[in-house]
Amino acid sequence: MSQRKIVTTCTRDCPNSCGLIATVEDGRLVKLSGDPAHPLTGGVACHKTAKYIKRVYSAERITHPLRKVDGRWRRATWDEVLDLVADKLKSVVAESGPEAVLYYQGYGERTALKLLNKYFFNLLGGATTMRGSLCGGAGQGAQNLDFGERVSHDPLDHFNSKSMILWARNPVSTNISLVKIAKDIKKRGGRVVVIDPARSMSVNIATHHVRPKPGRDGCLAMAAAKLILEAGAEDRDFIENRAEGWAEYKAILDSFSVPELCALAGVPVTDAELLADTLMNQFPTSILLGWGLHRHEYAHYAIRPIDALGGIAGILGVSGGGVSQGFEEYGPYDQAWWGDHLHPDHRTLLIPRVGEEILSARDPEIRMIVVTAGNPVCMAPNADRILQGFNKAEMVVYSGHFMDDTAELADIFLPATTFLEEDDLMASYGHNFVGPVNRAIEPVGETKSEFQMFQELAARFPFALQYQRSADDWLRIICTPLWDQGTDLESVRKGPFRLEAPMVPYADGVFPTESGRFRFMTEFDPAALQREDPEYPYKLLTIAPHGYICSERTLAEHDALPTVVLNTAEAHRGGVLDGGHVVVRSPYGRLMALLKVDEAMRSDVLITERGGWNKAGHGFNLLTRDIPSIVGQGTPFYETRVTVEPCPQDGIIGSRVLVVQNSSQSPGGNFTKELARQGCLLTAILPTQGDPIPENADGYDRLVVLGGPQHAFDDQASPHFPALMRLMREFDRTGKPVAGICLGCQLLARAHGGAVWTLPELEFGFVRHALTGAGEQDPVLGQAGPVPPLMEFHEDSFDLPEGAELLVRGDSCANQCFKVGKASYGFQFHLEMDSLTADEWFDEFQRGDIDTYAQYRSQFTDEFFADTRSRFPLLIQQSADFCRNVAKNWLRLK
Repeated sequence: MSQRKIVTTCTRDCPNSCGLIATVEDGRLVKLSGDPAHPLTGGVACHKTAKYIKRVYSAERITHPLRKVDGRWRRATWDEVLDLVADKLKSVVAESGPEAVLYYQGYGERTALKLLNKYFFNLLGGATTMRGSLCGGAGQGAQNLDFGERVSHDPLDHFNSKSMILWARNPVSTNISLVKIAKDIKKRGGRVVVIDPARSMSVNIATHHVRPKPGRDGCLAMAAAKLILEAGAEDRDFIENRAEGWAEYKAILDSFSVPELCALAGVPVTDAELLADTLMNQFPTSILLGWGLHRHEYAHYAIRPIDALGGIAGILGVSGGGVSQGFEEYGPYDQAWWGDHLHPDHRTLLIPRVGEEILSARDPEIRMIVVTAGNPVCMAPNADRILQGFNKAEMVVYSGHFMDDTAELADIFLPATTFLEEDDLMASYGHNFVGPVNRAIEPVGETKSEFQMFQELAARFPFALQYQRSADDWLRIICTPLWDQGTDLESVRKGPFRLEAPMVPYADGVFPTESGRFRFMTEFDPAALQREDPEYPYKLLTIAPHGYICSERTLAEHDALPTVVLNTAEAHRGGVLDGGHVVVRSPYGRLMALLKVDEAMRSDVLITERGGWNKAGHGFNLLTRDIPSIVGQGTPFYETRVTVEPCPQDGIIGSRVLVVQNSSQSPGGNFTKELARQGCLLTAILPTQGDPIPENADGYDRLVVLGGPQHAFDDQASPHFPALMRLMREFDRTGKPVAGICLGCQLLARAHGGAVWTLPELEFGFVRHALTGAGEQDPVLGQAGPVPPLMEFHEDSFDLPEGAELLVRGDSCANQCFKVGKASYGFQFHLEMDSLTADEWFDEFQRGDIDTYAQYRSQFTDEFFADTRSRFPLLIQQSADFCRNVAKNWLRLK
């Protein structure tokens, strides 16, 4: 066995940009861990990084080019898809001009070579691109107003802080390198104050938690500033000699009392006293701003008073102090290689209103959309309008890893490498280091880096020679500002390089403004923060998930329904129950969710995680409002107001389903997940682990019996079978629908008088079957769409019971799906199959680890496994779509 360790850098949308060590054995990535030599991250990497290996090798990852034909995905060659894209680009540009093409470059990766993506579209003639931000625009814009140019303290300087205020920042989930600094401050007796309407994971490392009303943080900052002024502890030198606009800002402060400001902020006066005391008596205290502050229309009314508080408290330009927010991740690059100077007046669309902007674009209309490193249909606001905009385009091209919400709307899928399969350089928006992106493994399947994609696409255009350089040659050109600081590509390939940036910005008291002074905010309209709507009493806070980065997850990794958290008293007032199904409704849409109550939660917010896919039922951006922030063209996600209502009882929602799981290795997958997603209440039992079989169907409306490796005819080995078959008959007798899958199908046949017997050989893999005439007319199967290849894993079959109808017929095993009795359905195939179970079963069977089926391993070649795995993403996607339709139709049975 050969083993290599490769130094690289995480390139995902996270401020940490951790230095990593990738361990590769025999060409396969086996471990990702922190690089102990990195000066900041120092061997630490978050749990999301450790599990990224599963993403690289996921059964859902698209690793071959795809094109859509007659509405269905088909595998294609690279030449085929690139020719289609090039031909469409040429025709659209010739007929309507380059601005009829929209290029949407997301934030999934921000490496040096990604600049060249936009360069391609400028060489094309100046396509329409995006302006504004989904995340940090409002914060950067506000701090630029105050400081002239936002510059943050080097994170290592926070070791000099006596206390730390994490203002809407959640390092435990989103900035792991700060955790050790916060813990060091606590160990030294300092305070770590978390200011956040939600109880984030970082509250667990804090000494105090302050929960202001969303968007009213500036009022809290002004209250603390007044207390410092009242104590005579303000930095008079800063106010008089290093700032401008003080008279106007002082007038704003004087127009409110401390209790009035705290009432506006929704906090007790003691919280303002805590902040003031911390800043006065725990000097120096650092303030770190998080991205939640940016998610308001008037975000500058929060951020600018916090900046001012830092100036009044005397922590600006002081080691261990500062009001820090972010860094310029494109700073080390020559940004001329965006190519915007070639067409300075080309059209741009506003990211916070991307759906509306696409739909309203004229002269020319948007005819073609190309998306890289982003999932705007999921992550941008008012997702339904974005969906409409994308559907209006004649061609959508998507580069990515998975069939997410945006990919689903595409016509061409270009499978991209991950950062572990390519060479590049990565700067950070969370610190001052540039790190190497060194290829650890060969590209999986036929994936290509975006650099390679655009280079090959450019070869089909007259400007090909302007694009054709090697990756290293381009890096030597693009990163000239970096090389000017005294390093070179070969050196950075070996490890991170610290940029020439101050540890402590503004230490000389000079700010990059016209006057050289800090600028206090000179206007404030509290009425802009006080808009309420009694029909929608809660602000929807879609916070960063702890387990994922944005929408980076697979379909199988989604729970059946998202969870929302509401104050306990508010839930009682609204008549909704802890653990129950609720409808979250805004003026833009509605979504079903599971409710969790928390008595410590603010009464004016509803909290959930962001990034879940629309197609998985987690798309909260179907509810969000699409407006830009007043400053910085950011996206005010938190301006969305919602109400929470009980789910209507329609015969499906609240339906009680008993799920009998015959083996822990055979979960309900997509079938039971869809039942839960439709509002059913599932009760699962495992008879093999001692759970009793109910005597009758009382208390349940439906029954699902899952698979397992047992023989359906062997009651001695599985003594619960007779009671289970009796229960299946009892459900049918009382007119309650039954679904049996694989072993459950065989037990259903036997329960109604059919014989079960062993096949001459194992049926395994994704097998194509066909509906019978009866199946085409059946209300469950006939309306579910074309029958795709479906997963098989069984050595037994059965005779149809008397009176049963065969609905799906197979070749090697004829009886694949039948209906018997009043509403009982048997599915021999595993229509419930998801990527996690498919991956596990194929791995274990290929290794010969499943004793029950080890004798059949020689039937299947390694080529069979490799070929099937290469087709996993489409096979599983098609199976999942079919399963969801079948499950929904089965629920409609009365």
